[in-house]
Amino acid sequence: MSPRFEHDAGDAETTLHYFRGRAMQMLHDDRDWGWSGLVTPLCHQGVEWGSETLLHELREGRPCGPALVSVYVYAGHRGRGHLRRHAGARPAGQRYLTTPGCGIFEVLVHLDPATVMAAPISGWPEYRAIEDHYGAGVARRSGVPLMNHVDEGLRVLHRWLGASPAALRAYCLHPLVQGDADLRASYDAGLLDGLDPTAVALALEYRHIANGFLSPMESHPGYEDPASIVRSPLAAVDRMLVADKLQNCKDFRRHHRDSHPRASWLERYFTRWLEALGVGLDEVDRLDAEVTVPEGRLGPPRDC
Repeated sequence: MSPRFEHDAGDAETTLHYFRGRAMQMLHDDRDWGWSGLVTPLCHQGVEWGSETLLHELREGRPCGPALVSVYVYAGHRGRGHLRRHAGARPAGQRYLTTPGCGIFEVLVHLDPATVMAAPISGWPEYRAIEDHYGAGVARRSGVPLMNHVDEGLRVLHRWLGASPAALRAYCLHPLVQGDADLRASYDAGLLDGLDPTAVALALEYRHIANGFLSPMESHPGYEDPASIVRSPLAAVDRMLVADKLQNCKDFRRHHRDSHPRASWLERYFTRWLEALGVGLDEVDRLDAEVTVPEGRLGPPRDC
């Protein structure tokens, strides 16, 4: 089980954060999902045993069809028939929605064969490797979960660019190898052992290209001429760079542009990289809009 998620929650507030994290994972599903942001505690005979939340499939930004439901049974209340009772009490035609890391697909599909598995990429070993590494860690300045960089970048790669599975796997791995200390620690810990060798090779090529022009560098010809920024001969790595720079620029603009002491320098840095990659700055705004997920709130409990 991933340390990113609380798998033994005992209250609705904790499951709210759990569901929000799962909604972030669904950003790189084949379909768009709109999370309601509302988490409803579930009670039976006066005892709160779990919570649920609703999501809609989106088409052209609009809900399509009936809502799907995701459910969480609290630790200490599992194996008591709550899921079976919940399944029987659902509105007609309502399906369950889950992701690989929830670990309950087999149970849900037994109750309802129409259960939907979303975000299959989150079950890949390369994704699990970075998820285990990052856990519930957050960025020092913004407090944003570190895994957001991976989930949002995967959306760009998968949904926008149609990148190969090897490139998607490599993008998951790039934080494990980018810095010298990262590479050394990952190698020593065997984190790359047994993973797709093509993905590892792409991640190392990404490291080689990306490290040629980093934001702390005060002098680089790329600041004056984006064409001088060295690109990879591999299109897959170029696509990874597009995803990385778009996501980082989005975070910079959302959280740091008005407060970071090097804001003007960073703005210039990201602009030059995106120019080199042939990406317009309007794509940063597009990504910002597409990956905005509700903070979430708790609703009144209901009997189930």
